[in-house]
Amino acid sequence: MDFTELPSGPVTRRTLSQGEQINALAFSPDGSRMAAGDMTGRVALWDGTLRHRTGVLSNLFPAALGDTPEAVDALAFSPDGSTLAVAGDSGTLQLWDTATQQPLGGNLPTPGEPIRSLAFSPDSATLYATSDHTPLQRYPITPSHAITQACARTGTTLTAAQWHLYIPDAPYHPVCDAPRAH
Repeated sequence: MDFTELPSGPVTRRTLSQGEQINALAFSPDGSRMAAGDMTGRVALWDGTLRHRTGVLSNLFPAALGDTPEAVDALAFSPDGSTLAVAGDSGTLQLWDTATQQPLGGNLPTPGEPIRSLAFSPDSATLYATSDHTPLQRYPITPSHAITQACARTGTTLTAAQWHLYIPDAPYHPVCDAPRAH
């Protein structure tokens, strides 16, 4: 990919992905980082000057045996730059921690069609997604909302034994309200 620095005009050549067509680009709000998503489902992370690649998020959308991988169609950084939203052309939507380059939970539920655009609310509490034939989707993504959703789906809190198995480094405390009697 060629970049032209304005207004001086020198052309700079950078290979932003591993030889695959770039489908989506996003700069962090402070301009210190850039993400480039390609046809194979990889996202390359760069410093804002595009001189140093800082990481690659690969295998974001694993393909079934014999299938082609899901391409990255849209990217968005949260206002503080700590989270990257990544959307695929089959409707997959994920959140990634930009510091650790690890996913933040599983895929967000979507209608399943290609996501064309992503945007965070100014307070990073909500992610918005659009597609060709689906109304604007709103995803509350605060930790408290995630806890509420997990509690609603499981109907119970983690026991002390489960807590120590899954979260051994944190002191135990129940995160869900006690089940209600019927």
